[in-house]
Amino acid sequence: MANIQFKGIHKSFGSNKIITDFNLEGKEDEFLVLVGPSGCGKSTLLRMIAGLEQIDNGEIFINDQKIAARIF
Repeated sequence: MANIQFKGIHKSFGSNKIITDFNLEGKEDEFLVLVGPSGCGKSTLLRMIAGLEQIDNGEIFINDQKIAARIF
């Protein structure tokens, strides 16, 4: 397993803000579940981890290695 950390993630599509200041730290051997209503950004978060979606602002780390960053 791996550690994952989101720091200050923001994502918008045009004027529609999908994710605003998302912070989360999941440590090895923990079980995390993303739940929420349709359109709240669950799939968008997974797409950002996979590198399929650019983040607007913030950083994503896996095992303390930065995999995505964009800071304005």
